[in-house]
Amino acid sequence: MATTITPVFADEGQGKKSIYDIHPGYSHTATPASLDTKSPRLIEATPTTAPEPTDEKTTPTPTDRLAAEIRKARLFLHEHTVHLQKHVDLAFSKYLSYEHSITTTISSLAPPKSSEEKVVPGVLYVAVSTMAGSIMARNRMFPIRVLTPVSVGIGAGWYFLPETTRNVADLVWEWEKTVPEVAEKHLLIRRKIEEAVEVSEKAIKDGRKVVDENVSRGRSIVEGWVKKG
Repeated sequence: MATTITPVFADEGQGKKSIYDIHPGYSHTATPASLDTKSPRLIEATPTTAPEPTDEKTTPTPTDRLAAEIRKARLFLHEHTVHLQKHVDLAFSKYLSYEHSITTTISSLAPPKSSEEKVVPGVLYVAVSTMAGSIMARNRMFPIRVLTPVSVGIGAGWYFLPETTRNVADLVWEWEKTVPEVAEKHLLIRRKIEEAVEVSEKAIKDGRKVVDENVSRGRSIVEGWVKKG
């Protein structure tokens, strides 16, 4: 008689359980000591320490090197731009100072408004007189050819433009005082000229006196002859 073998499965006779069913041996009041400390989900988080700095230096990237070069170029341009701007401002200030000085000097040479002196005609007269002195001394020696026009021009300036010439002389004297040697020579020459003028005036006065005496004597002699008939 043949026997039949029927397979028996392990889960045969048991109903399927849901994954959400609570195991009979699980209790909500389980103490932490009963928990499996080796489970990866129950391992307590331990504080992590920062890695110790290493002495290894990181090499800069091309971008970092480019940024450093650009920074150097900007600082270089800024420094030289500020330096150039300072020099330009200083030069402009000096220019304004010189311009103001020249303008003030030229305005101080002009005669006052209350004066009747006319500058333009007087300058023309002085120029013509200087050229006339140059023409008169053109066939003379070199020192005479140089000194004659200058002397005639200065004399014409004192005659036609007395106030302007005085202002120019005062300005020249102020410039000469900055160089003591030139100022001393100027005073020496001026003193000699004044002495020469005084001697000339005295000689002219004496000559006029002698001429007057001779004329008076000659007139008296002629009158005596006329009386004697």
